[in-house]
Amino acid sequence: MIAFLVNPYVILTLVMLAGAANAVVARATVGEMPPFALSFWRWVTALIILFPIGARAFFLQRRELMAQWRIVVTLGAIAVAAFNTLIYLGVQHTTALNASLVLSVIPVATVALSWLLLRERASPRMIVGLVAGLIGVVVIIGRGDLDLLRTLDFNSGDLLVFASIFCWAGYSILLGRLPKGIRPEGLLLAMVIIGVVLLAPFYAWEAAAGARMVISVPNILGVLYLGAFSSVFAYIFWNYGVSKVGANVASQFTYLNPAFGGSLAILLLGESLQLYHAGVLLIFIGIYLSTTSKRAAAASR
Repeated sequence: MIAFLVNPYVILTLVMLAGAANAVVARATVGEMPPFALSFWRWVTALIILFPIGARAFFLQRRELMAQWRIVVTLGAIAVAAFNTLIYLGVQHTTALNASLVLSVIPVATVALSWLLLRERASPRMIVGLVAGLIGVVVIIGRGDLDLLRTLDFNSGDLLVFASIFCWAGYSILLGRLPKGIRPEGLLLAMVIIGVVLLAPFYAWEAAAGARMVISVPNILGVLYLGAFSSVFAYIFWNYGVSKVGANVASQFTYLNPAFGGSLAILLLGESLQLYHAGVLLIFIGIYLSTTSKRAAAASR
């Protein structure tokens, strides 16, 4: 039983389940929780929960973390401050279902960035997969409307969510550049501190501009859920999964995001499937082709 629970593939599946409600909670609180406020208080909550868990590991490995400060600061900026904030900004203008489907292209983006940043040669199979995945995202973002595709008049919310996927892809790749001995809870504590510091001025600007939070039981519970499960639990175990199977293999599990997140959006928010959502099939084809090529397999080791 213990072996099953620490299996990286089981853990990565649970991470996707825990994070699936992210866009759903954000969409449900539109008009009541401004995006920077939601992101800031989510991570403050995570920091309070994480501190007693990660403080010892952070203190014992403070020299190792300082030695890797450039990577740690970048991880905090893109994975904590930017990734979820872009999603929260995006769902102000698009549905949680659309956001979940667009996020499913993360595996393709991860392989593409591995190719660009790590200068690995791409096989023809990988290139076909990347193109297929990109077309699938364009179909979803363009809502299957050829006029939108011709004029590039896309929904701004979908584009913000699309931008967020490169934050997560970069995060997954950079995790692999850290020494293997760094404890995930200590690393996450460092990242969250950095992220909260970076988010604070944006939250202050948002509040000064007149955006106000509605304090209610559902909103408080939503923030607590995001802080505990979508932050502390999901990030610690995502770090663990990536350390065991590599960024490219771990990123394949994000295909569960549209399955979990989309189902929650339909059940809880009453959103409906549209014909253009079939673009996710192209994304799945792209994931399969790009992450099962020999180059992708080698990069995940």
